[in-house]
Amino acid sequence: MTLAATLIAVGRIVLGLFFVIAGIRNLIGFSKNPTPETNYGWKLPAPLVLVGFAMQLVGGLSVMLGIMPAYGAALLIVFLIGATSLFHNLFLFTGEARAPHLYFTLVNCALAGYCLMVIGLSII
Repeated sequence: MTLAATLIAVGRIVLGLFFVIAGIRNLIGFSKNPTPETNYGWKLPAPLVLVGFAMQLVGGLSVMLGIMPAYGAALLIVFLIGATSLFHNLFLFTGEARAPHLYFTLVNCALAGYCLMVIGLSII
């Protein structure tokens, strides 16, 4: 295995593990808040919340294990778009209240970019 292939594999493991850990933590805490309130003031239905957590787990495992990683990364991008638009829409806030949402939006954009790299490397 070349150095480049090793670095790509390690990067995929790190990215996938990030989402697997987040998905597990979210599932563990699900009973405390099964219908979280979005930035728009309405509660997300519990089944949809569980679908999001499943997307984190399945996409993360796919990327981490290298089993159809392009599809797993695409699933994670869909999750990130939904999570960012529902819970971190920075345009709904002003002043200091915007700061954490700006941070999470930027983090989610970076993660989506990382997922795009996984897709690109998977289809060459």
